[in-house]
Amino acid sequence: MDLDLLVGALTAGSLYALVAMGFNILYRPTNVFNFAQGDLVMLGAMFGATFITLLGLPWFVGAALAMLAVAALALVEEKIAVAPVLKNSASSHGWVITTLAVSMIFANLVGLGWGPDPIAVRPPAPLSTDTFELFGANISSYQIAVMVITVVLVLGVEAFYGTRSGKAVLAVAEDRDAALLRGINPNRLSSWSFFLGGGVAALTGVLAAPVLYASTGLGPSLLLKGFAAAAVGGIGNNRGALLAGYIIGLVEAVAAALLSPGYQLAATFAVMLAILLVRPHGLFGRAEARAV
Repeated sequence: MDLDLLVGALTAGSLYALVAMGFNILYRPTNVFNFAQGDLVMLGAMFGATFITLLGLPWFVGAALAMLAVAALALVEEKIAVAPVLKNSASSHGWVITTLAVSMIFANLVGLGWGPDPIAVRPPAPLSTDTFELFGANISSYQIAVMVITVVLVLGVEAFYGTRSGKAVLAVAEDRDAALLRGINPNRLSSWSFFLGGGVAALTGVLAAPVLYASTGLGPSLLLKGFAAAAVGGIGNNRGALLAGYIIGLVEAVAAALLSPGYQLAATFAVMLAILLVRPHGLFGRAEARAV
């Protein structure tokens, strides 16, 4: 494979893995797939573009403000669209409709507020999107940073699940009612998970903007690829999401090189279906059974 294609595949795969991790952060304590997650990523990119490009704030200040803004919006989404559904019945799937509704609201509001034109966002100094040759591949310092940040975040989140608070999240994921009887507050963990998941989504959007530009079309594309990475890696498994993100990035690169860029999405879902036929719970997923 052309090494330049490999670099592009690993960069894209890193972003897909981050979107998948955002899904997993929300799913573990709630068993909810947030179908507005792609729009939260897009909002992160748009807020980042506003603070960094339009207002001229320092990159890290703009990124932090974007993360706080999107995390707050995700918390509002949890209070309005998810918590009432889970309160009525933890096994209800009404969140499918409510999170889709939130997604449409976000998409329309962003279209009205920012318009359809993409906004270029500079990377943080001293990083650059200008490429240089490394081991025969053309790569930029910013692409290297995106890959490193992704791996560090995935390992950091996995380390968190080894702490007391992280084990409480896993207990709620295993059995919400039993965790409640043990003194764990699932509602508080749900709120914190949406807040953190929104922050991760915003960071993903900010990181994607220098490569893909900030635009209203960023959300749907990353939503599909991120969901595919979460499913292929195993729902709730962030290390699996990291590997699956890179697999999807490589599949896209190969499809674009050998067939046409128009076949990238079809190739991605063909590989996803093939993997799930062999491993229905994903590469690192496992079947779950609940004793009553």
